[in-house]
Amino acid sequence: MSDPRSICEPRAAQRDGELRRTRRFEKTVSWSRLAAVLAAAVLVWLSVQARLFPLLWAAVPALLFLVLVVLHERVLQRAERLKRARAFYRFMLDRLDGDWRAGGRSGSRFTDDRDGHVYAADLDLFGPDSLFRLLSRARTRSGEELLASWLLRPAPPDAVRRRQEAVRELAPGLDFRERLAATGRIARTDLDPEALVSWAEGDGRAALPGAGGRELLLRALLVAVAAANLLAVTGWLAWSWGPSPFLGLAVLQILWSLAWRQRFRAATAGVRRASRDLNLVASLLEVIEREPFESTRLVELDRRLRSDDGVTASRSARQLQRLVDLLDSMRNAVFAPFGLLLLWTPQLAYAIDSWRRRHGDRVTVWLRALAEVEALASLASHAFENPDRTFPTLVEPSGNGRPLLDGRELGHPLLPAEECVANDVFLAGPLREADRDDRQAEAAGTTAAQCLIVSGSNMSGKSTLLRTVGTNVALAQAGAPVRARSLRLTPLAIGSSIQLHDSLAEGQSRFYAEITKLKSVLDLTEQPTPVLFLLDEILHGTNSHDRRVGAEALVRGLLDRGAIGLVTTHDLALARIAGDSKASSVRNVHFQDDLEDGEMRFDYRLREGTVTRSNALDLMRQVGLDV
Repeated sequence: MSDPRSICEPRAAQRDGELRRTRRFEKTVSWSRLAAVLAAAVLVWLSVQARLFPLLWAAVPALLFLVLVVLHERVLQRAERLKRARAFYRFMLDRLDGDWRAGGRSGSRFTDDRDGHVYAADLDLFGPDSLFRLLSRARTRSGEELLASWLLRPAPPDAVRRRQEAVRELAPGLDFRERLAATGRIARTDLDPEALVSWAEGDGRAALPGAGGRELLLRALLVAVAAANLLAVTGWLAWSWGPSPFLGLAVLQILWSLAWRQRFRAATAGVRRASRDLNLVASLLEVIEREPFESTRLVELDRRLRSDDGVTASRSARQLQRLVDLLDSMRNAVFAPFGLLLLWTPQLAYAIDSWRRRHGDRVTVWLRALAEVEALASLASHAFENPDRTFPTLVEPSGNGRPLLDGRELGHPLLPAEECVANDVFLAGPLREADRDDRQAEAAGTTAAQCLIVSGSNMSGKSTLLRTVGTNVALAQAGAPVRARSLRLTPLAIGSSIQLHDSLAEGQSRFYAEITKLKSVLDLTEQPTPVLFLLDEILHGTNSHDRRVGAEALVRGLLDRGAIGLVTTHDLALARIAGDSKASSVRNVHFQDDLEDGEMRFDYRLREGTVTRSNALDLMRQVGLDV
């Protein structure tokens, strides 16, 4: 893939130039509208007062004004699209400069789900400085929710491979992703797809009179009554019929409306609430339908947007949007009297209800397909902006269910390139004869351990290593590329204990919060998927004796249940677990630091063995504490 900057910079400059030219043209059209109004006013004055021209001549600038109004609206829409397209590339360039927060959504509304999740808070999946903000480009609520669910709930290997294939196809498709970003109106923050689905799949409790049965007859009757209203008004005003025919019809219609007004009100209010931002949904669906996809998953999603009779989802959605727009015309004080004569609301209510019965059961399918394309496009944008990232290989566990995580040069996805130090991590369950590939890896010099005990001084990189492993595994099982030279893994259920908080409101100490979290990690091992545990400073809220006994028992319990993982510690007594003959699958690794010219230096490189020194006192002296 070409350098993303060399692609984005010319496109950003091009869109910027197009936007400037469009804005200049918009001003020209705007002044032309004013000139047309003034010309019409002058011609009217010259026709009426000076009688120099026929009044009909004033129709020429009036018609020109109407044409300019339509043109002006289209120019404004084009300017808005170019503005969003320019922002699309500028945000991308900001991200290439290292500001990955630019243009991203924090996903803070998912923090409620995060707080009860076994690894979301520990890995900073959501929030201002989160993985979600790095990834998300979705414009709809459904797209954001689906992307969040991919990070929270790992997919099976087959689903991940299909996503990877789709992401590979979409990554170089900059034109397609630009159209997704620039098309339609901006989504409202309160857009709720569930309201549209609920209305579309409604069981008709507020059914209109005769709907589904005698509907055609009733709709024909409404048209006839509307025509009779117009005829009665015309006869009253032009043919001296008097008001009696019109008033007679009006009384009958008022009585009928009073009898059914609640049902009409319920039907129209429901669709008004449900159809917010239908224009955006229809525009995004149209962009998807026009794209010639090749990957299996994208072709399948595109097929879901087409009905058996060939009608596309975008066409159906726009039809509903037009009906809702026509219904909203009754809110116009000028049109409302004519709407009453035409029985506008009842006729539109029947038309909308007919649409619901024809297409309502497919709305969920459309929204899910749109959400998935948006989520895949988000991952594709991440892949395009980071061509050095690699797609992991998800392998089915061997017949004995041996879990595996083989990561070479793993780095944290959120760290700037100049600050990111990569390390190798190779974890696997007990080696069996069937695991030939892993035996070859070990023969090549990479020793697999079921658990790494990571020791090291303060600020040396222990917690970052846990987050690096966990975040890349979460990305891998979502279908995204990872920050690694290579990553091969079996399906893993992540269980972590990294960020812990006590709670005065709940009367919960930090130690109690930790053991509760550890219990949730242990409970994960009861599920079929092997567990990857990431435990930071395990049980450091208690005394050394209880910490060693408790930590060793917990680690052995996890290993006995087939889990793999990493445990960080300051307590060198815990490092002796690896020396226990009963725990031969545990290996010690460490980070080290050096004191140079009174300053602590860290290289963040993972080394074999146990750390030999501590820097706590040095750090205390460095900040001015007398120790």
